Parts: sequence; structure tokens; C-alpha cells
Amino acid sequence: MTANSPKLIYVDTSRGQMHVRLYENRGPALICLHPMPYSGGYYDSFCKHLIKESNCSAVSIDMIGYGRSEKIKEPISIHDYATSSIEVIKTLINDDRISNTANLLGFHTGSAIANEIGILEPDLINKIIFVTYPFFNQEKREEMLSSLSTTPLNDDLESLRSMWEFTIENRAEGIDLERAMSNFLDQLQNLDKGWFGFHAMFNYISEERLPNLKLPTLVINDQSSLTKATKAASELISDMNYIELNDTQGGIFELNIDQIAAHVISFLNEQ
Repeated sequence: MTANSPKLIYVDTSRGQMHVRLYENRGPALICLHPMPYSGGYYDSFCKHLIKESNCSAVSIDMIGYGRSEKIKEPISIHDYATSSIEVIKTLINDDRISNTANLLGFHTGSAIANEIGILEPDLINKIIFVTYPFFNQEKREEMLSSLSTTPLNDDLESLRSMWEFTIENRAEGIDLERAMSNFLDQLQNLDKGWFGFHAMFNYISEERLPNLKLPTLVINDQSSLTKATKAASELISDMNYIELNDTQGGIFELNIDQIAAHVISFLNEQ
């Protein structure tokens, strides 16, 4: 294990074991909630950079059903992902794995989970950061649910082509093959159930839940298909700071780490 590689542990929850990566244990903890259908490994480069540039600890959790966490057989809700993650956070604090000053960072689906955690357990969380938010109105959610691919596992190699092209062949310039391959393997682990997270997101009524978040929140937006959606989501949050990244081109947690980390560190240091 290298000096800045994470400590890997499992935490028991009511839904099964959840896999956690711990990067240092020295200051306020930033708990990173990954986008679907990936794992907490999505944040590896970011977490290593963050602990190098700040006094923060960093944690990434594999959501239940993803990465190395317990598999699930049926779709669950954003509320369910949030409650299982809360169990993990409480255990980490009680076991002195992290400080009791916990902050959340979510990306895409992870932002909705962070929102729900902040609503359910406001005394557990200090601040929240959304790096984009997949905000859709009811009509759009219904449309996306109806077009959601739930293709079962099969032995046709051709069925993997679109995933390979998106993640490997057409990855953003500057993302190395090893990092892209890690994301591809995450998707392979959940090939027949990776859609569960999207199902949860498209059933989450963000327009009702976002106004219930009362914690200090930083919304970081980029230039992507979610730019307008993220801006719309930010306007529903009462205690909110809004920032747009410069010169984004996809793969922001590899190519724009310095920008994201600088904004995160500044926000967490504010009194």
C-alpha cells in the first residue's frame, strides 16, 4: 500500500455490508457519494489530491448494490441509498475512523443521495457539496423511466460495445486508459442491475426534496448536459453558494480536480 492509497474496510448495515475507502484520518471528513453505475473508486484521484492540498480526511463509499458492497436483487429508492449510507457514516464516527465533523460531496446521482442524507440527518452533516445535480421535472422523469434500459445479462459480446465505446474509446482527452478501464470494470460488475440507481433517481421528486435541505450547500456546475438542470436545482436550495467551473470537457473528476478541490477547500474552511 502506497502512502496515499486508501484503507479499505467493510461496514455492516441493515441492507448488508458496504465497502468504504478511507483516505487519511486527521481533519474534517469529506464523504464522497459516487454517480451510478460506478463505485467509490470514481473519486480516487480527487481524494488523493484533496488530502494532499488540505487538512481534510476523505472517504468514498460504494453504494449498496455497487462496487464491492453487498449486491441487491430489486431496485431501491434514493431514500434507501441515503439511509444505508447514514448507517455507514455513524459507524465510522463511532469507531473513530473519521471525525464527527462530516461533510458530503455528491456527483450526479450521488448529489441526490447527499441531499436526502442532509434532510434526514441534519445534525450529522456539517456542509454539502453538489457537483452537478440531475434535476428533471415530472414529465422528463417519466420519459426517462420509460426509456430506461433494463436489459438482462446475456452472452453476446456485442452487447458490451456501447459501454466500451463510451467509457474507453470515446473518453475525454487526458483521461488515461487505466482510469477509464477502472470505470468500465465498475459497470461490468453491475451489468444487469446498474440501472437500479437511475431508476431511483428518476423516481426522486427533487422539486419537493431540495427545498427541505437547510444545510450550507455549495453547488458546483460544469459545461455538460446537466448544466441547465444543475442551475435549476440550485435555485431551490435555501442556503446555497453557486460556482461554475472553467474549461470543462467531461471527466471532471480527472481533468478538473484542481478547480473542484480549490472550491471545496474554500467552502469547507468558511466559518
